[in-house]
Amino acid sequence: MIREMFQRGYDWVSGIGTGIVGAVSKSVNGRGGVIQVVYVIGLTALMAGFVNAIITPVPNQGVIIYAGTGSEAIPEAVINSLVILLGGVGIYLVYLSGRQTTNPRNVNLYLMVALLLIAVSIITGIDIANLKGY
Repeated sequence: MIREMFQRGYDWVSGIGTGIVGAVSKSVNGRGGVIQVVYVIGLTALMAGFVNAIITPVPNQGVIIYAGTGSEAIPEAVINSLVILLGGVGIYLVYLSGRQTTNPRNVNLYLMVALLLIAVSIITGIDIANLKGY
């Protein structure tokens, strides 16, 4: 009984290691993985304005949306990155709805959810721009 418990623990720990190695090797081989996720997060962070939030910081980083047009707070950059990712997921779901050939009932669902995500992303982006004073 004790041996089985240790064996299960060893298998669990070795499974974590092989999972990490597998994810990195898949990303190097081009089949998806950690490097692609880090790339998307980094690109989204650059698009959202993290560099602007670091170079021209605002005096009060506790505010969610800073009202000045030249500066940006870090929480605002986080919200911008989530808005960008939300729109990207919506665009990807539109792509998936066009490729959905096995179950035609899913096409309408994918398209409806995708258009909803894109609409929420656009409305939130416009609302943030209005709060900033653009």
